[in-house]
Amino acid sequence: MRRALIVLSVLMALPVMAEKPWESHVNLAVPIPVELPAVPPTNPFVTPVATSPAPAATPLREKFPGTFSVLASVYLDNAGVVRRVVFTQNPWPSLEDALRLKIFETTFTPARSSGAAVSVWLPVAIELRGRVDEGRVIRLQPTAPDAATPPRLEPVPVPAVETRDLELPATPLERVDQLPSLKRFRARVDGTAWQQGIRLLAEVTGAGHCQRVVFLSCPEGLRPWLLASMAAWTFRPAMTKDGPVTAWVRLDGEIAVEMGDFASDALRVMRQGWSPHGAAQAAGGPPPGA
Repeated sequence: MRRALIVLSVLMALPVMAEKPWESHVNLAVPIPVELPAVPPTNPFVTPVATSPAPAATPLREKFPGTFSVLASVYLDNAGVVRRVVFTQNPWPSLEDALRLKIFETTFTPARSSGAAVSVWLPVAIELRGRVDEGRVIRLQPTAPDAATPPRLEPVPVPAVETRDLELPATPLERVDQLPSLKRFRARVDGTAWQQGIRLLAEVTGAGHCQRVVFLSCPEGLRPWLLASMAAWTFRPAMTKDGPVTAWVRLDGEIAVEMGDFASDALRVMRQGWSPHGAAQAAGGPPPGA
C-alpha cells in the first residue's frame, strides 16, 4: 500500500515537473552550418603533353550545299498584313536584313477568334536552300586548353523585348480559332561575303587528323560546312616523351565566307514560338502568388 502511494505521488508530480522552464519544448529552426568540400574546377579536354596540336593545312570546302532553317515571329494585324518581324533563330547574322524584306512582302489571311479577324504574333519557319561557295582561313591560333577553366559555350542570343512590341494589341494563339494562312511566299536572297570569328575545340589524333569538334562560338549555319572541311585538315599532333598522342586543342580564329544565292518557296506557320508577352513574363518570373 505504501509503495502504491509513492508511485501515485510521483505520477501526480509529473505535470508540475513538465512545466519547469528548463524542460519546456521550443520549436525553433536552428540552422546548422555544413561546410561543403571544395571541388576544384577541372577541364575534361586537357591531356598532359609536351606540345599541343597545331594546324598544318586548313582548306575549306567549295560549293558546299545545304538547307538552312530560319525561325521568326511576325506580327500580323487584323487584315493579315505583316507589321513586325523578330528573328529567333538565324543561320548567320547577315541574312536578317534581306530576308526581313521578303517576309514584309508576304500576305496572309488574318487570324480569327470567335468569328472576328484579330491581330496576332505568329511563329513561322523558313527553309532556305543554297550553298557556301568558298572560304578561307584568315587566322587560326592554337592554344592548349586551360587545366583549371572548363570551356564555355557562347550563349544563344535571345530576342530583346521592345516596348513597342509589348504595346501592339495581340490575341494569344491559344485563343485563336483559325490560324492565319499563307497566300503566297517566295524568297530569294542574293549571295554575300563577310568575315566571321570562330572558337572551337578539336580533338587531334596522333596521326594528325581531327576526329571530334566542339563549337564554342560559331554561327549555326556554318557548322556543317566547317565540320566537312575539318575532316580534310591536317595537324602536327601533340607530343609526349613517348611520341605523338591524341589530344584536344583550342582554336581561335577568323574565316572569310562567300555564300551563294539562297531560295525558298515555303513558309510554315506554327502554333508555338516566341512572342514579346511570353518573353517578358519569362524574364520577369512568375507573377506574385503563382
